[in-house]
Amino acid sequence: MINDNSITFFPKVNKTEVFILLKAFLFFFFVLASWYALRPVRNELAVQGGIYNLPWLLIGVMIAMLLVNPIYSWLISRINQSKLIIYIYSFFIFNLCLFLALWTFTGDEGRVWTGRAFYIWANVFSFFVVSIFWVVMINFFNHTDSKRFFGIISAGGSMGAFFGSTVARYFSTEICGNTSISDLGPMSLIVFSVISLSCAIFFSTSFKPKGKGIDNTPEIGGSSLDAFQNILKDPLIRNLGFYVILFTLLMTTSWMISLGIVQDWSQDPCERTAFFARIEQIVTPLTLVMQLFLASYILRKIGSLAVLSIYGLLFTIAFIAYAFYPTISTVMMVVISLRIFEYGLNKPTREAIYTKLNQQDRYKSTVFIDTFLARSGDVIGGWFVRGLVGAGIAILSVTWAALPFAMLISFMGYKIGKSTEK
Repeated sequence: MINDNSITFFPKVNKTEVFILLKAFLFFFFVLASWYALRPVRNELAVQGGIYNLPWLLIGVMIAMLLVNPIYSWLISRINQSKLIIYIYSFFIFNLCLFLALWTFTGDEGRVWTGRAFYIWANVFSFFVVSIFWVVMINFFNHTDSKRFFGIISAGGSMGAFFGSTVARYFSTEICGNTSISDLGPMSLIVFSVISLSCAIFFSTSFKPKGKGIDNTPEIGGSSLDAFQNILKDPLIRNLGFYVILFTLLMTTSWMISLGIVQDWSQDPCERTAFFARIEQIVTPLTLVMQLFLASYILRKIGSLAVLSIYGLLFTIAFIAYAFYPTISTVMMVVISLRIFEYGLNKPTREAIYTKLNQQDRYKSTVFIDTFLARSGDVIGGWFVRGLVGAGIAILSVTWAALPFAMLISFMGYKIGKSTEK
């Protein structure tokens, strides 16, 4: 047990914990490396398609999440939980190979539709591979250990994100500048992502769910609709779901405003892709510092209530900055600040809260929240912006309309924190 009166910035780790913590660190490293290599390509495809077409793509993402979640829930009710990562990550590797083939053998017109499909699929990919990773973690570590270790484990993901975005930036500048973002760049990044995800599978084998007989029987059970039903039944799960909807709504609103500024700043796809990758490179080391040296300390010292409640203030500052200073520098500062807080502190806090849920909810409800409900927030945010702009409101004026949602997320964060810290 840790003595809270002698808390240091870096959590105490005994010798028996070092090896397993290192494996978790590397596991998450390769998960996020696989995604962040693809992320700038997805972002560029969003800009190429026009920011006001983004809400339609987000609807496609939400529909995909709605279709996939019952399948996942049905699958997890029946398979051996120790094989979860192998089955699901192998499925996504197959998908990546399919996109690689499509990019290789289709012409320019075919690549347009491949790009749209890839945008939708990439969002499904990112949320599922990350959510499933955290499902494994919250079923392996208890609540006390989660407060100690999740910051460090998240740091592994940040280093993987930095590595993946560095690879992406290389291909967007050294290669894209000579060919096209729709040619060799995506193909190379897909190959890289396949290799990274394969390495993640290798490290995942050390993290089997704890519980009697878990290696031999799928103990979850239930039906494919459990995740839907649990949202309605459990107040904590419902509040967490609403919090995630609000957070993604605000993130999407902020993102669409930033895309408009980026689009006005440059008409060069390679320059924009390099800009997106550069943001990731800045975010990662700063997030790493937060995760390694501050997250565990802050979470143990001030608790989840303060962490979850402060989000609204950050969004308020971001929207006001966009309203008064709509520049590329503001985009960089806002995006960097919001992501550091999300990945460095808010996400580990939510995952620590998830460890308090029962086993079925940890496997089903958390994934439903982090996939379908998160994408629902994206859709609401996308159509919120599109609707206001369609009504004649300038996109930069949308910032003022988003402020009530910023206040609401702080209230929900306070409510969740109050219920979990009793």
